[in-house]
Amino acid sequence: MICNNHLFLIYSSLFFVSLYNVNTLNLEISSDFDLSWDNCGPSDDPIQLKSLDISPDPIRVPGNITITGSVDVASQIPTDVHAVVLLQRKVGPFFVKVPCVDNFGSCNYDNVCELWAEFCPKYASQYGLPCDCPIPADTYSVSKANIFLKKNVPPELLGEYRATVDIGSSESHLACINIELTIKK
Repeated sequence: MICNNHLFLIYSSLFFVSLYNVNTLNLEISSDFDLSWDNCGPSDDPIQLKSLDISPDPIRVPGNITITGSVDVASQIPTDVHAVVLLQRKVGPFFVKVPCVDNFGSCNYDNVCELWAEFCPKYASQYGLPCDCPIPADTYSVSKANIFLKKNVPPELLGEYRATVDIGSSESHLACINIELTIKK
């Protein structure tokens, strides 16, 4: 019984810390992640991130960021692409899963091509990226894409993040990418 009470206290404390903004408790244990990324899937995945640079690093909000990167697509990307995103935020010494809210956070996306068709014409087509699936095999690059991040970001969204994006289709696994970054005011 005593052991269960201690476990309950430990889990309750972790839960509280994960929900509360640790910065207000002055418990921040931070080293600021430098931007890093890697391909976490098999080396024969047809989609391989080859380069990614985001500046400034850490990302400052509000402000402009510049993105440069390239992706090799070894075979045509089909129309039935799905993705699983695991997004975690550092809270004190722990990483806490960010829940999926309004398609942001740790979400499952069943129809990536549909989402891409909405996003691409507004933001990505100007860089020569195809907006419709299937996407042909090729190397796709973006050089110095400028994006303005709004100033009304709540303090709870600032901090160190890590994300894993796992992409597949009904036919095969397509890609897995890990990214770590920091967002500051």
